[in-house]
Amino acid sequence: MSDPSPLAPGEPWPEELRVQESGALLKVTFADGVVGSVSAERLRDASPSADKTRNPPPTGKPLAIVEVEQMGNYAVRIGFNDGHDTGIYTWRLLRSLTTH
Repeated sequence: MSDPSPLAPGEPWPEELRVQESGALLKVTFADGVVGSVSAERLRDASPSADKTRNPPPTGKPLAIVEVEQMGNYAVRIGFNDGHDTGIYTWRLLRSLTTH
C-alpha cells in the first residue's frame, strides 16, 4: 500500500528541521537540496493559528522556539516560550517562510 501523502509531486518536503541559536532560529533542509532558515519572531508572526494573542516571553528572555512536533505527513506544530503552541505550519508554508 502506498503512502497517502497529501503532497503533490514537486511539493516541498523537509528532510531535516533543526532549532538553532537557543530557539531563536529554525533551519529547514528540503529534499530538493534547498536550505533555509526563519527566526522565531517571523514564525510567530506568521502563525496560521486563529489565536494570535501575543503574550510576552518569560522576563528577560527573547522569543524562542521550545517545541516542534510533526503533525501527520504535512506539517509541524511549533511551540514558543510565550505559551503559543497552536499554529500548524505546513511544509509549503515553511518553504515560503524560510526561502523568501
